[in-house]
Amino acid sequence: RVLAPPHLSRAAPRSPAQAAMSDEPRWAAVILAAGYGSRLQKDIEADPSRQFSNLLGQPKGLLPVGGVPLLDHWIRAFRECGGRVGPVVIVTNEYFHRQFAEWAVSRGLGRDCVVNDGTTSNDNRLGACRDLQLALQEKAHMIGDRDVLVVAGDTLFYEDFSLARFLDSLPEDRGGVVTYRIKEDAETRKRGIVETDSTGKVTRLLEKPDPSETTSRAACPAFYAYRHPCKALIDEFMLTKAPEGLDAVDAPGKLLAWLLERAEIQAMPISGRADIGNLKQYKDALNFYSQTLDAELRKLKTAGDVVARAYARAALVGNPSDGFGGKTLALLVKNFYAEVTVRPSERLTFVPHPEYDREHDFANMGELLLNTELNGYYGGLRLLRATTKRFAALCEKARIPLERNFTMSYETNIPRMVGLSGSSAIVTATLRALLRFYAPDGYAGGPAGLLQRLGLGDHDVPQLVLDVEQRELGITAGLQDRVIQWYGGLVHMDFRPSVPREAAYRPVDVGLLPPLYLAYNTRLQGDSGKVHSPVRERFQQGDAKVIAGMETLAANTDAAVDALKAGDMDKLCTLMDANFATRRAIYGDEAVGERNIELVALASERGLAAKFTGSGGACVCLRRPAAAEAAAASGASLAMPRSHPLELSPEEEADIRAAFELRGFQFVRIRYDEDASGGGRSPALRPQPSDKGHELKGSVLQID
Repeated sequence: RVLAPPHLSRAAPRSPAQAAMSDEPRWAAVILAAGYGSRLQKDIEADPSRQFSNLLGQPKGLLPVGGVPLLDHWIRAFRECGGRVGPVVIVTNEYFHRQFAEWAVSRGLGRDCVVNDGTTSNDNRLGACRDLQLALQEKAHMIGDRDVLVVAGDTLFYEDFSLARFLDSLPEDRGGVVTYRIKEDAETRKRGIVETDSTGKVTRLLEKPDPSETTSRAACPAFYAYRHPCKALIDEFMLTKAPEGLDAVDAPGKLLAWLLERAEIQAMPISGRADIGNLKQYKDALNFYSQTLDAELRKLKTAGDVVARAYARAALVGNPSDGFGGKTLALLVKNFYAEVTVRPSERLTFVPHPEYDREHDFANMGELLLNTELNGYYGGLRLLRATTKRFAALCEKARIPLERNFTMSYETNIPRMVGLSGSSAIVTATLRALLRFYAPDGYAGGPAGLLQRLGLGDHDVPQLVLDVEQRELGITAGLQDRVIQWYGGLVHMDFRPSVPREAAYRPVDVGLLPPLYLAYNTRLQGDSGKVHSPVRERFQQGDAKVIAGMETLAANTDAAVDALKAGDMDKLCTLMDANFATRRAIYGDEAVGERNIELVALASERGLAAKFTGSGGACVCLRRPAAAEAAAASGASLAMPRSHPLELSPEEEADIRAAFELRGFQFVRIRYDEDASGGGRSPALRPQPSDKGHELKGSVLQID
């Protein structure tokens, strides 16, 4: 039983000034729960297994998630805000009123907090905006002059969301929303999409737009923080829009779009949300949360858990010669990562990701097409299985027993299909997790000791990762990505056949790097294997142009390291420009792609040298010294402490970012792996000193 503190049940009205000077809650919460869940109820009725028949007639807000009703998670979030969230009001319909009233009483909220909108079916519903207005009117004596949180009763966010942190982030004069990045362009047609300026202020909301109508892919779920002055505007909205019919006031996003012209709203990004619209989505949510999150939707932690990460990467100079016996200089990009979690369990289980591993359920043929183009036929789950299979085969060959089973799940925020090495990051993180799981620190040499017993050195691991993708899954790729993701930091790689692997990978001081930026495409890209194939055939056939081009790229890699050591940024910019020009000459414009050419041209217009991070879709960018000098001379570059002469000021970075976003690209500063902690050779894969005196404590539940 989850008990709410007294302040969640009732509070007297007071002014904002009084609230700021007192310990009384600043916020009230209104939960919108008047929907009928018709699609879900129909799915449950039609389900031949009858597994969920006990949920017939159950409102979505009270469906069990993590072993407790969904709304319990929101009550917990309110309570963890240090007394800032006070009275809670739930607005529902006649059909579900009794159930919500019983739930509210059992949670210490009192039945008076539940508002009945009087509707009896989906056909005579009032709409979310009218329900919100009704709650504010009927419970005005409870809410008073407080600011208001508005939460959809069927909404849940992933574990990285903190309501307290969200409230802390809001400027005093702004309301707030949260946004998450949709995975497929077609999904814009099912979501409210917001556009923001460089400060995070929401400038526009589009309700279910076509992908061509906006470059934004930031979806805005039904969670809103409205300041007290907005409550009077809600009455004005209803007076203006209600005569237009139900459609004008049905979705809460309609109110937000209208308010944007009259109030300032701040956006805070989160990783994602659970969408429980039908039975399949509910099952996926239950499976994902039960195996990866605890009852409070935080990452599940048990004794023996292992969490491993691998990061995105960017080739600074040399690629794609790495696939043709050349050289490459590459770095880790710590802005983006793949994370794999392994937990001890009775059986060996791979948890499908609710977004990336959707195999059978799609809204329509267009969604099927886009999802398959992005994820293939198996999403990320195939990478986990293939890596585990390869690892198990190596252990069997080395006669190393694997006596424990596990449950494995994964997350990734690496932009897909833009040449940032997302798939190899999942494979590398999986291998790292398996090594730590079966050889914990302090046991037989730890992960490094297990690697040695498998007959592998650090220089062998990139080939192992490549074998998983090439031999197990048929993915065309090269060694460069796997080298930097294993070694971390900044690495010079020499792939000439005459150079032994143990001497081929040389770390370079990350501190030599100037500020670098990443620009990438937010629209669907193609398969890099298809881009590589024709050139590979020409190379194998002795095409002089291809061979000479790859030799030039390899020579430029050595020159880039020399330029870094000499601090010659003009030379480095020249080499980066030459890298793209050489690639374009070898592959041709059709293979390079119109969008990629546009991306590099846009970078050049903004005074940046740019080249592909991988096979296309993303570029690593460096400010040209001449552009920095011109900005300083003109006064356009504001005086500020800079870590490097080529660093963009916050204003300059925001201006460039806006230019890229206008054309459907993203622009961010690259975070470096300064101590090589993101690589497999870091101390994270070496034996660690144990905590003396640490004792595991617990209890045993015996069920006879």
